[in-house]
Amino acid sequence: METDEPSASSEPDKNQAIAEIHAEAARIGPVHALDCDNKTGQYELFGIITHQGRTAEGGHYVAWVKRDAKTWLVFDDETVAEIDAARIKELYGGGDWHIAYVCLYRKMDTLSLEG
Repeated sequence: METDEPSASSEPDKNQAIAEIHAEAARIGPVHALDCDNKTGQYELFGIITHQGRTAEGGHYVAWVKRDAKTWLVFDDETVAEIDAARIKELYGGGDWHIAYVCLYRKMDTLSLEG
């Protein structure tokens, strides 16, 4: 008859496995964080893929790409249009309007956290 209870021989196997893990950890030694220069990144949103539609089974995808600080380009199939940058904040969805599906960022110059 089979049971789900551990057999008596599994306890020594478990203890052996634990001992091997401890031995390997002792061999490797302590793990230290890498030295860093205390800098953080700043990122800029430069592209968005939106979904327009009420369900995942239907709808339409559109690409939005930042042209400069004031304008974005909207790629809707074969149509490309220029829009004001402020309109990007409207991509929150609702009903049949566009909702940001994938946001693309690029790294800008690093900033130091130290004064």
